[in-house]
Amino acid sequence: MARAQLAKEIHLKARNETGLLGRILITLALENISISHLSAYSEESGFGHLQMITADNDKAKKVLTHFMEGFEEREVLVVEFENATGTLAPVARLLGSHGVGIQSVYGTGSDGFKITGVFLTSDNKKALDLINQS
Repeated sequence: MARAQLAKEIHLKARNETGLLGRILITLALENISISHLSAYSEESGFGHLQMITADNDKAKKVLTHFMEGFEEREVLVVEFENATGTLAPVARLLGSHGVGIQSVYGTGSDGFKITGVFLTSDNKKALDLINQS
């Protein structure tokens, strides 16, 4: 069905300011910090959120303190699926049927053969075991 592993994600919240995401990404590139997963969105309240998994979260947090403070590093579940219609549904059903809530998920496909989802759940370790045992 799918394959899962635990990872650490940086989550930050900042005033939604035009150009901020670009400045953050350029800074990471100049520091040679690669990003494997990224999600960014804004709220009507005027704040924006950035969630990312990098090759070096500690270094990323250090260089990004020039832009803002208040990072949260949280454990997430990185799940690889076959890139086919309906492959996410059995995972969502499996987790729900075992009492694991999905708090957020984002993902993408890149090679045409697989897609990757980044999940924040109510119990990442239980979700990891359930997905890898199915």
